[in-house]
Amino acid sequence: MKKIIVCAPSRIYDEHPRGHFSYSAMVDYFESVGIDAIDMSFESLSRLEDSWESVLYSAAKRARQKKIALPACHLSFYMPSPRDEALMAKYSLELKKGIDAAALMGISLAVVHPIAFYSANATYGDWVRANMKFLTPIVEYARGKNVKICIENMPSSSDREKEGNHLYGSCAINISALAEKLSAGICFDVGHANISGYKISEQMEILKDKIDLLHIHDNDGVSDRHLLPFDCRVDWNDVAQGMKKSGFSGILDVEVTAWAMSGEKDVRNDFGAKIISRARRLLDMAELL
Repeated sequence: MKKIIVCAPSRIYDEHPRGHFSYSAMVDYFESVGIDAIDMSFESLSRLEDSWESVLYSAAKRARQKKIALPACHLSFYMPSPRDEALMAKYSLELKKGIDAAALMGISLAVVHPIAFYSANATYGDWVRANMKFLTPIVEYARGKNVKICIENMPSSSDREKEGNHLYGSCAINISALAEKLSAGICFDVGHANISGYKISEQMEILKDKIDLLHIHDNDGVSDRHLLPFDCRVDWNDVAQGMKKSGFSGILDVEVTAWAMSGEKDVRNDFGAKIISRARRLLDMAELL
């Protein structure tokens, strides 16, 4: 059985109420709490300004020295209006800069959010065409850098879905079809699926053997809160069944947030220990340990 890589986003040791930790401190933190892989969060590259290459090169070197893997990253995801061509062009450049950062650090997987339209305002064909036009150059640029783009499912609204107003890009069928057209990978986000009101195991079964990266975090089914697994309303027994049914053997990313958490060492260390224990609990439930 292939060993599951457990990682967490670099942003768990990035911001705190009084400012930012350094990237070298972030790498040291991951080592100290026993998280052996980092999902680099590149949505905040702009704060590094012109020093971004040297900072990331140093962070990657430090991670290698400490034998901490860098398997994946998340590119910028704020997504402007697809109708604003100037903003979309600017956003495209930001994504490419994130891909450059991934290549610099030796990261092989980069997650992007697709353009998402509700069916009340667009057709499925509209959604496919918009994403193919925007994402094809991004996927090709990444391929030239030996980086694989992974398309992530978006959070819809369970109420809207029940009313028949479907968010294209929120369900496994949509994401699978788009990824196939783009020759891209798939990142499945269980928190987003929970907000959309989908049965997670059924969604994961549709994506059998196709999930490169699994985002796990918890929420109340309404807000995308990115809480620790087992802290809210996601059905983790169902997630474990989904991991079994899909033959999941990719990267397990505990995609939680900690920006508002105290910068105190003991508090942060306790949080890191919980990330590891919750991931192991889920892997045990899925019989993947």
